[in-house]
Amino acid sequence: MKRYAVYRTSAAPASRKLGSIGLALAVIALLAKRFDLIDADVFVLSLVAAAVVAMLAMLLALFAFNRIWTRGGPGVPAALTGTFFALLALTPSALLIGLLTLHPGTHDLSTDRAQPPEIKAEVVLTRTPFLTWLDTALANHVWPVVALTKGGEEPAEAVNTARYPDIVSRRYRITTAQLHAAGVKAMDGLSWTIVDELPPDLLDAATRLQAQGTSQLLGLKTDIVLRIQPDPVGALLDVRARSRTPLRDLSGNVDHIRSVFAEIDRVLLETYGDLARLAVDESDLEDVELQPEPAGEPRDTIPLPGFKPYFEEEDATVPDGVDATDLEG
Repeated sequence: MKRYAVYRTSAAPASRKLGSIGLALAVIALLAKRFDLIDADVFVLSLVAAAVVAMLAMLLALFAFNRIWTRGGPGVPAALTGTFFALLALTPSALLIGLLTLHPGTHDLSTDRAQPPEIKAEVVLTRTPFLTWLDTALANHVWPVVALTKGGEEPAEAVNTARYPDIVSRRYRITTAQLHAAGVKAMDGLSWTIVDELPPDLLDAATRLQAQGTSQLLGLKTDIVLRIQPDPVGALLDVRARSRTPLRDLSGNVDHIRSVFAEIDRVLLETYGDLARLAVDESDLEDVELQPEPAGEPRDTIPLPGFKPYFEEEDATVPDGVDATDLEG
C-alpha cells in the first residue's frame, strides 16, 4: 500500500518557539524591574522587544493555520501554543500603553496646585531619556486627540481638579506638632521610608516630611511630601506625590495621596477617638470662621504651677510698685 507524504508546516513550531521567547523576555523584564535591577528605559525597551517577538509569533501562527487549512497535516497544537504565549507576552506591553495614554498628567500631583510642596533631591526624569521623549510625544500628539474626542481640550489643572475633587488641602483642629506626629506614624504604617524631615520646634511651627514609596507590582519609586502649616483652624496639610519616571503602576499618585489621608485619619481616630471633631470641611470655612480647639478634654479647674516662685537671694528687694521694672537704670 502506497503511503503519501504528510505535509508539515514549519511555521507552527517556529510560532511556538518565538512565543516562548517573547514571554520569557517579558517575564524577565518584569522581575528585573520589580527588584530594581534595570532602569525604566531598559524595562520599556525590553517590553517593546517582547511585543515585537510576540507579534511575529502570532503572524507565524496565523500563517500556519492557513497552510494547515489548505494542505492539512499536523501543527495545530504548536500554533495554538505559540498564539497563547504571544498573547501573554503582549499583555504587559498593552497594559503599559494603556496606563501611559489613558491617565495623562498624574505623575506629579499635589493638593495645592498653585504652590505645591517642595521636593528635595531632584531625581525625577534624570536617567530616562527614552521615557521622557515618549511622554513628551504622547502629550503633544496623543492626549490632545483624546481630549478633543471627549468634548474639547481643557487645561491640565482644570482636568485634575474635575477628575480628582477629593485631592485638596485639609485642615485639622490640632496643632502642627500633633499633625506632624500623626504624619510620621502614617508613613510608618504605609511602610514608606522618611528621607527628609523638618521637625517642629514649637507647637504651631511649620513642618514638612518627605518619604519614598515603592509600588508593589513594578517597584516604581515615588516621592511623597507632607507640608504642615499653621492655620486659623489649627493646622493645614498639603500632600504632593511625584513619580521618578513617567511610568505608572496599577496604583498611581492619586492613590498615594488618598492613602496618606486615610492613614492619617486612622492614626488620629486611634489617638483622639473623635475624627469628626478634628477634621474640617473646606465648605464650612466660607461661612463660619472656626477657631482652633484643643485636642484634650476641657478642664473644670484652672491648672496651677507645680512649684512656688522664689527668689535666689533671700535679701533681694521686691519692687514696691506694680509699674516698677528691673530695666530702669
